[in-house]
Amino acid sequence: MNILKDILTFAWRGSGKYVLITCVILSVIADLAGLAPLIGAIATLLLSGYFCAIYYQLIQSTATGGKEAPEFPDTSNIFDDIIWPMLQTLVVAVVSFSPYVGYVIWASDESANAIIAYGLLGLGVIYFPMAILAVVILGYTGALSPHIVFPAIFRGGWIYWVGVILLLALYFVGAFVEDIFSGQIIIGHLVMAVVGSYTLMTNARILGVVYRERQEELRWL
Repeated sequence: MNILKDILTFAWRGSGKYVLITCVILSVIADLAGLAPLIGAIATLLLSGYFCAIYYQLIQSTATGGKEAPEFPDTSNIFDDIIWPMLQTLVVAVVSFSPYVGYVIWASDESANAIIAYGLLGLGVIYFPMAILAVVILGYTGALSPHIVFPAIFRGGWIYWVGVILLLALYFVGAFVEDIFSGQIIIGHLVMAVVGSYTLMTNARILGVVYRERQEELRWL
């Protein structure tokens, strides 16, 4: 229960609320930037990379025992500090969900088997969190390899499965809130910025806690 409380209140606790407010402001800016053609695309790209940098730092801080959100990440090197984390996250997502996407594309609507499709989607949902955690902790993209990720999923034990369930709950709640406020342009953007920023920080906290609680069993370092 203490772990659950720690995870759910992380974004509001101590310095976390300043990170949350900053993420909300940047989310609104990203939405507004998306209205401009070229400049907006560049701004959105850089802001997305910055969110990934924050995400990585929150995972690392939690994994090493941090009780509150750390200072904002260093961005002196745009490629290493912003672009690279975003590219790594994209690669992890592609690898995690490519079996599902590939099957859906390969199979026609008539021949697609729903059990196989949902099974592959579920595999991606289970694989992605541990894969991104491995990449962040071990520090190289190759850590998303199945020979690292699959054993870690089993070694993670119950806390990893609870983490996956919490992650799913966060995204279902986010989708529900988005559906409610979809017709309200100004309020909707603000509410979704808050929900998205909270989800980002809580997601990172969940993965960091998984490593913090199971680092001896994972035997990565």
